Parts: sequence; C-alpha cells; structure tokens
Amino acid sequence: WSYTICRHPNYLGEILFWAGLFGAGSVSFGKSIVPWACGGLGLWGILSIMLGASAGLDKKQAEKYGEQPDYVEWKRKVSSSVIPFFK
Repeated sequence: WSYTICRHPNYLGEILFWAGLFGAGSVSFGKSIVPWACGGLGLWGILSIMLGASAGLDKKQAEKYGEQPDYVEWKRKVSSSVIPFFK
C-alpha cells in the first residue's frame, strides 16, 4: 500500500528515520545554538539528498517505463515522489 501514497516510500522511510533521530535527540540540545544548528543542517542535508535521489530516479524510470500504460497511470495517480500529498 505504501506505493499508493508516494512513489519512493523507501526514501520517505529514510527521511522519517533521521527526523525521528533529530526529534529524539533534540531534548538534549538545551538552549545552545550549536546542536540545533548542526542537527538542523544534518536533517536538511538528508532531506536534500533524498529529494535529489528521488528526482533522479523518477527521471530514470520515466525513460525506461514512460511508454508503459501501467506506469503512466500509476504516476498519474501517485503524484507525490517522496513526501505524501506534496508534489
């Protein structure tokens, strides 16, 4: 069912994993700006990597499967590449 809400649920899982680590670790950050900045940069980095990788994979899949009616229909139904309900 996960492929009905986004085209790359494995990348979504990776993002959720790192966001969970950030959230769990944030209780120890306190008021210091350094851990917040470092953690935020790390989270932004993994988000950038996953979104970039999914865009590349979308392009590669379109080249390989773009003419197949099932792929075209699936891509039309599942508009979100990684983050559900966002294009």
